[in-house]
Amino acid sequence: MFNEEDDFDLFGDLSQAEALELAQRRQSAKERQDEYFDQLPADASDRSIAENRKLFHHRCKRGQFDLHEIVSQVFSPAECDNILKIVSQLEGDKGWTTKRHSAFPTTDIPLLMDKNGPLWYLVEQVKTRLFGKLARHFGFQPSDLSFRDFFLVKYSADAQAGLAMHTDGCLISFNILINTPNEFEGGGTYFASTNEVVHIQQGDCVFHSAKIMHQGMPVSLGQRFILVGFVDTVDTVAKDKLQQKRNRSNLRS
Repeated sequence: MFNEEDDFDLFGDLSQAEALELAQRRQSAKERQDEYFDQLPADASDRSIAENRKLFHHRCKRGQFDLHEIVSQVFSPAECDNILKIVSQLEGDKGWTTKRHSAFPTTDIPLLMDKNGPLWYLVEQVKTRLFGKLARHFGFQPSDLSFRDFFLVKYSADAQAGLAMHTDGCLISFNILINTPNEFEGGGTYFASTNEVVHIQQGDCVFHSAKIMHQGMPVSLGQRFILVGFVDTVDTVAKDKLQQKRNRSNLRS
């Protein structure tokens, strides 16, 4: 069976014979990988979640998911304006947080923590409107996918203007622009794989493999509001939640 970590490191100088042996081992490992993935069913619905996840990682390593994709009008302008109206009413008591992400903190409102919150409806709306497209593009079933995190981000010229180059701790990432581009200057998402800054319209979504380097470009004037989603497989999300629960229990005991 193919092991995703099946690779060989080169330490120090090798003789010609050792270099040849190493090359042969690498080729053999590659052939085992290719054989494993070639025998998998072509349809994601005929593969297990684990097989779909392994195939995703394999394709990422081969550079098959180095490009971003854009989906137009996940939300209409009226729906976006309603989100902004709700957000303006939240700022007093259930407003913005700045300490949820230790490595790359954002000014955001988490959307998965309060099922009775006024923005909870967005969770199911985005699943319904977007997860099918994500699944088809990346080789999953829609039912394979779950939110690892989902939050509304605010970038401001006079506060947090952007986000440094990074990758995300999930499989798939996306952002949806909630306000109009004429309300800010700068912004957009930079992708290192294409050396391109991507600008989208209100209600549009850009999605990509979370493994590719990207950056939230600084806003130089005004404010930019985006919905950000981190998507993973349901089994890994459930496993991590269980581990977090155990960790909290251990701290209390």
